[in-house]
Amino acid sequence: MTEKMNKRENIYSLKGFSKVFRFTASQTMKNKTYRATFIIFVLVMTCMGPIQYASSRAGMDAVESTIDGGVDKVDVDNLYIVNNTDIGLAMEDLKELYADDTTSDKNAEDSADGEEYSADTLGIDKKNIAILNADEDVESILGKLGKRDGAVIITADDKGYHIKGIIADDSKIETEEIEAVTETVRGAYDIKRFESTDISEGDVSMILGGVSTDGTIDEKEFLNEENREISEDRFFMYMAGFGVLMFIVISMSTSFIIGSVTEEKQSKLVESLLVSVRPMALLLGKVCGMMTYVVLVLACGVIGSKVSQTVMKAMFDINDEEVLSTGFDLSMFTDFGGFETLLLLFSIVLGFLTFGILSGLFGSSCNKTEDIQNATGSVMIFSMLGYFSSFFVAGTDNDVISLVAGILPPFSFFTAPVAYISDRISLPILALSYLIQITVLILLLRLSAKVYRNLLFSDSSTPKFRTILKSAKE
Repeated sequence: MTEKMNKRENIYSLKGFSKVFRFTASQTMKNKTYRATFIIFVLVMTCMGPIQYASSRAGMDAVESTIDGGVDKVDVDNLYIVNNTDIGLAMEDLKELYADDTTSDKNAEDSADGEEYSADTLGIDKKNIAILNADEDVESILGKLGKRDGAVIITADDKGYHIKGIIADDSKIETEEIEAVTETVRGAYDIKRFESTDISEGDVSMILGGVSTDGTIDEKEFLNEENREISEDRFFMYMAGFGVLMFIVISMSTSFIIGSVTEEKQSKLVESLLVSVRPMALLLGKVCGMMTYVVLVLACGVIGSKVSQTVMKAMFDINDEEVLSTGFDLSMFTDFGGFETLLLLFSIVLGFLTFGILSGLFGSSCNKTEDIQNATGSVMIFSMLGYFSSFFVAGTDNDVISLVAGILPPFSFFTAPVAYISDRISLPILALSYLIQITVLILLLRLSAKVYRNLLFSDSSTPKFRTILKSAKE
C-alpha cells in the first residue's frame, strides 16, 4: 500500500527536470545534423526573399514581354491616323505614341543604364505622325502606304465606333507593331469619347476601370466583409504563414524527440536515468530542451529575414508591400499590437508542448529503429491535418469554417489565433479554443504520467495510440 501511495505521490514529480533540460539543449547543438539544419534554415530565411523577388521579377518581365508582343519601339516612316468621327483627337492625346523631349531624355537614360526602351511610349518620331480629322478618302490614303507606313482608321456607325490598323501588303512593319499602335490609339480615343460627354476625369477612370464581382454572399457575410479591416488576401497570407511556421516548429522537434527516446530505450540508458529522474521530468525535459533549440533557430531565422528585407528595400527600391510578398511572411508578428503578438507566441508554445508530449509518448512505445518511422508518421498525421486546414480556412475565408476549425483540435492549433486577429472569430471563441487546447494538453500530461514509465520498460513494438491507452489501464 505504501509503495502504491509513493508512486501516486511521485507520478507528477519533476525531479531531475533541469538536468534533462540542460542535457537535451546541449545535445541538439552538438549534433551535426541539427547544426546543419540550424545553418540551412537561417540561410533559407535570409536568402529566400531576394531569390523569390528576383525570380518573380524575371517571370513578370517575361509575361509583360508576351503581353506587349515583344514591342519595345515601333519604327515607321509615316503613320496616318484618319478620324472620320465627330470626336476630335489631337496630337497631345497620343503622347504614348511618340517621344517628346521629356520622354527622349528618359529613354536616353534607360539606354545608358542598359535597360529596355521605356514602355511609356512606342517611340514613333512625332513628325512622322499625321492626324486627319476631316472626311478623308480612305482608299486614297491606303493606296499610298509604303513598306514602312501604317494607318489607323477611326469610323462610326449606328453599331458603334470602329478602329482598325492597316499596313501595306508588302509592309516591313510587323503585325504586333501595328496592333500596339492601334491599341494605343484606341485607349486615347476612349478617353476623348467619354470626355466629350462632360464626364469628369475621375469618372472616366472609374468607367474604364470596369466592374469586378466576387460572386454572391449572404447578408451577414457581406456586412462582416464590409466591416473588416483585414482583406481576404492579407488573411490568406497571415493564415498560411502561421500554418507553415507551426508545422516547421512541430516537424523539427518530432523526429528528434522520438529518436532520442527510442535510442535511450534501446541502449537501456533509460533504466539508469530513471533512478535519479522521474518519468514526467524525463519527458518534459526533452520537450522543453528541444523547444530551446527551435526557438533559437526561429529567432535567428527571423533576424536573417529582416536583414534580407532591409537589403532588398535598399537594392531594389521596392515598398513594404512588395517586400512582404516575398520570402517567408512574418508580418503577422509586427502588424498588430503586443496582445495579439503574445497570443500568436502562446499558440506556438501550446502547440509545441502538445505535439512534443505526443511525440514522447509514441517514441516510448518504440523498441527498434524500424518503429521510429511509424511513430513519426503517426504524429505527423495530426500535424498535417492542422497544416492543411490552415490553407483550407485561408482559401475559403468563411466564418463558419473559421469557427469550426478554430475550436476543434488539431485544426485550432494552426488557425485559431490568426482567425481572431483577423476578425474571423471573436475573443470568447478564442478563449474557448484555448480552453479546449489546454484541456487536451493536460489530458496528455496525465496520460504521460501514468504510462510513460511502463512504456519505457515495455517490450511492445506497436507505436500506436491504442497501445498507449492500453498501458494506461494496466
